[in-house]
Amino acid sequence: MFKKAAVKAIRKEEDVSALNDVVSVIVRFHDIRELPKLERAIQSLHAQTDVAIQPIVVTQRFSSADIESTSRAVARQWFFDWLPAASVINYSDQGVSDARSDLMNLGIQKHLKLGNRFLAFLDYDDILYTHAYKILRRPLVETQVAVSFAGIEMAHAVGMRDYDFIYDMSYPFVGKNKMDLVKENFCPLHSYLIDCSKIDPDELYFRSELSRVEDYDFLLRVAGPNPCDFSALGCRIGIYIIRSDHSNSTPSNNGSKEDREKQKVWKRNRDRLNALRSTYQVKLFASDF
Repeated sequence: MFKKAAVKAIRKEEDVSALNDVVSVIVRFHDIRELPKLERAIQSLHAQTDVAIQPIVVTQRFSSADIESTSRAVARQWFFDWLPAASVINYSDQGVSDARSDLMNLGIQKHLKLGNRFLAFLDYDDILYTHAYKILRRPLVETQVAVSFAGIEMAHAVGMRDYDFIYDMSYPFVGKNKMDLVKENFCPLHSYLIDCSKIDPDELYFRSELSRVEDYDFLLRVAGPNPCDFSALGCRIGIYIIRSDHSNSTPSNNGSKEDREKQKVWKRNRDRLNALRSTYQVKLFASDF
C-alpha cells in the first residue's frame, strides 16, 4: 500500500513539473461593439500581481475585420513582452444560436495545448482586482486542493457607451462550503481557479446543449469529486457587473416580454441541469468545509 502511494505521489509531482506555472484565463467575447469593456477586462488581467497570466480571448462568429479589431484591442492592454502571449481565437460555424459553451470549449482546447497548470474564466464585461489570482493560487500550490474559491462583489451599473457608471455595490452570493455549492451555485464564473494537474482532463468541458447555467454544470462536475478550498470567500477579488438596461442574460423579473423569454430559456436549461446533476459524483474532504 505504501509503495503504491509513493508511486502515485511521484507521478503527481511529474505531472506538475511538466506544466507551465501559468494561469490561462479564458475570456469569451461575442459583441464587437463592446470592445471597451473587453479592454477593461484585459487591463484587470494585465494588472495581476505575483502570478503569470495568459489570456485566451474567444470570439463568436466574428468576421476577419472584427477579429483584427479585437486583436488590436487586446494588444493595447497586453503590451509587456515578458508576459505570456495573449491569444485571440474565433469560434466559427454556420449557426446563429448562443454558442457560449462552445466558446469555452474552444478556449479550453487552446489552454490544454499551451500546457499551463492553472485554468480560470472571465467574462468580457466583468473585472478582477489585482490580487485575485495571487489569492486563488496560494492554496493550490501549498495544499492538495484542486479548486480554490474567493469572494466576488456585485456592482449595479448604468451601462454607458465606453464605461459603466456604478451606483451601488452589494454582496448577494451566499454560501460557505461545498455542501452549499451543491445545493445552489453561489460562485460566479470568475471566483475560482482550477489546478489542472489535479483534475481529470476529461471533465474540462462545457455542455454545448446548455446556453445558461453552463458554468454551474461545469463547476459541479469539476469541484464535486475533488478537494476544494473556500477559505478565501471573505476576500473580495473581483466584480460581477449587472446593468440597469437588463442587458445581462440573467432575468431581472421586470415583467417585460424580453425578460419572460429569458426566464423560459433559464427554466429549460435549469430543468436539463436538474436531470443531469443527480448523476454527478460528489466527494467531501476536510478542505471543503
